[in-house]
Amino acid sequence: MAELRKDPISGNWVVVGYGFHKNEVAGLCPFCPGNEHLTPTPIREYKDSDGNWLVRCFPATNPIFMVESEENKRAEGLYDKMGNMGAHEIIVENRMHTKTMSMFTAQEFLSLLDMYQERTNDLKRNTRLKYVQIFKNHGELAGSYISHPHSHVLSTPMVPTGIVREVENTRAHFIKKERCLMCDIINQEIRQGKRVVSMNKSFVAFCPFASRFSYETWVVPRFHSAYFEASREEDVKQDLAALVLDLTKRIEQLANAYTMEIHTVPTIPEIQGEDLRAADYYHWHLEILPRNFRSSKYVRENELHVVPITPEQAADTLKLQQG
Repeated sequence: MAELRKDPISGNWVVVGYGFHKNEVAGLCPFCPGNEHLTPTPIREYKDSDGNWLVRCFPATNPIFMVESEENKRAEGLYDKMGNMGAHEIIVENRMHTKTMSMFTAQEFLSLLDMYQERTNDLKRNTRLKYVQIFKNHGELAGSYISHPHSHVLSTPMVPTGIVREVENTRAHFIKKERCLMCDIINQEIRQGKRVVSMNKSFVAFCPFASRFSYETWVVPRFHSAYFEASREEDVKQDLAALVLDLTKRIEQLANAYTMEIHTVPTIPEIQGEDLRAADYYHWHLEILPRNFRSSKYVRENELHVVPITPEQAADTLKLQQG
C-alpha cells in the first residue's frame, strides 16, 4: 500500500510503495474513440452536437493518490508519514491519437482549458486536500508511455515543496516591497526584452532568468492573478490559447518531449498566513519544461540543473521557429 513519507532534511514528501503498472490491451489505445470500455466511468465529458465526446476526464486506473484512502497522519520516531489520500484523474484532451497540442485548434484548446478549470475548482472544494496540480507529459522522454494526448490532475493532502518555496519567496517579496514578485519579474522581462519569446495583450511568454532546462518557457498573465481556475474572461482565455499554441509549435521543433505544468495558489491556510492573503502576492503561471535523457518526469526543483544554453540564447532560437 502506497503512503507519503516526509524527508526531514529537505522537507519533501515522497510517495513510497507505489506499484506502477501499465493497464492496456495489446495493440489498443485506451484513450481512442471506441475503446472507452478500457477506462473507468468518466467524471466529466464535453460532447459535440452529435453526442461524440471531445474531452474526457476519468479516475486514473493506477492512481498515485486515492480518494478512498485516509489521511492517517502518524509518526515513526522523528519521521512523519500519512496515507496517499487525494485524487488522480486523467484528462483525454482530444479524440485524435496523433494530434499533439501544437496541432490543436483554438477551440480545442479552449475546451481543454475549461476542463482544467472545472476539475481544479471541483477538487478544491474538498477541504482535506491542499493543492491541485495539473500537468501533461508529451513524449517518452517526459515519461508518457501513451502517445494519445492526455493530462494528469493530482489533488494532494500536502503542498509540494517547490510550490511552498514559491509561496514563501513571493510572500517575502511582498512584505518587503508591497508588490507582487511575478509582476515585477514580467515588467522587467518586457522592458529588457532579452528573454521574451512572444506576448499579446493578456500574457507574456519568456525563458526564465535561471532556466533549469534548455528552452524552458513560462507563460504568465500580464495582469495580477493568483487563481488559474478563476480566469473566466473569454478574451483572456483566447489570448492564453493563442500564446500557448504558438509556443508549443516552436518548442516541438526543438524538443521531442516536454512537461507542461500549471502553478496556481494552494488552498492551505497556514501557508497563506493570517496577516496576508495569498491572492495579493501569488501569481499563477504555466511552465513548459522540455525534457531530455538527463531529466525525469518526477524530478523538478530538487537537483542542481546544468543547462547547455543560456535563457537569452533559448529565447532568440525560439523566436526564429515558425509558430
